[in-house]
Amino acid sequence: MLYITTRNDQETYTSHRALEGSRSPDGGMYLPFHQPKFTGEELEQMLCQSANSCIAQVLNRLFSSELTGWDLDFSMGRRPVALHALGHRITVGEIWHNSQGNYEYLVRELTARLLGTWEQTPGDWPRIAVNTAVIFALFGERRKAGWTDPADVAVVAGDFSWPVSVWYARQWGLNVGQIICCCNENNSLWELFHQGQLRTDGVSVPTGIPMADVALPAGLERLIYHCAGTEETERYLDACRRGKPYCPDDAVLEKMRRGISVHVVSSTRVGSMIRNVNNTYGYRLSADAALAYGGVMDHRAKGGQYRPCLILSGENPKGNTV
Repeated sequence: MLYITTRNDQETYTSHRALEGSRSPDGGMYLPFHQPKFTGEELEQMLCQSANSCIAQVLNRLFSSELTGWDLDFSMGRRPVALHALGHRITVGEIWHNSQGNYEYLVRELTARLLGTWEQTPGDWPRIAVNTAVIFALFGERRKAGWTDPADVAVVAGDFSWPVSVWYARQWGLNVGQIICCCNENNSLWELFHQGQLRTDGVSVPTGIPMADVALPAGLERLIYHCAGTEETERYLDACRRGKPYCPDDAVLEKMRRGISVHVVSSTRVGSMIRNVNNTYGYRLSADAALAYGGVMDHRAKGGQYRPCLILSGENPKGNTV
């Protein structure tokens, strides 16, 4: 597969180049020249296989690699993801089932296998690719459990890598409903989607959920490109360089909002969510999953559709390995 960037959609790069760094020589973020689209038949075949086989097939499509489910079984264990059903049609997607008990280990392992080296830190596009492949695997687990209806997916907004990964999964054929982006006190994304303005000079407030403590969601650049092209992307980046607010016009903002909702959940509420879910269902949410859970509750309370919802948990909340 060939790649272009958010700043130049005329020059192409190899998949290996896209694996090597977060930014291209022109400073843009890598993205596929042609978006892969899985047919209904391909999805049927993929989602019925093991999670590792599903992950391998998505990554092979993106990087022309030759990973197999057996390769992933060997490096990460046979069941790297799992589902845990709560009440109110909410399911936790546990993506930390590996020897280290956290999702970052899975990203490092898969990126190393794609690159052929364990000495390089995962770049931006490999992380997006792995995230997206894992979303496919989780929907495969839903399918094997008998759930075939569309599902919303709730994720921590943070640097926007998770929201855009779910966006890609939906574009590539997965039956994703609404993407529920969940912020904490660092709510610049909420200001953009609800007020039409993104501050690019903000400072993050530490809250104890590092992946949410992001003032400027850099990965938003990808969504802007897909919604409005290189000229609008450059306008966004120019605002970032000058520390000025980014204010897209109504047409661009409407495209960005399509299928995405943004909610703010305070750190105090995150603690309450953990206690309440534990008391009600006997299940301890990780902090990131609790933030997403709060976002789902707000989304539904404010008139969002009452679809099944998958929330992601990237770290073993018990703090031990599996």
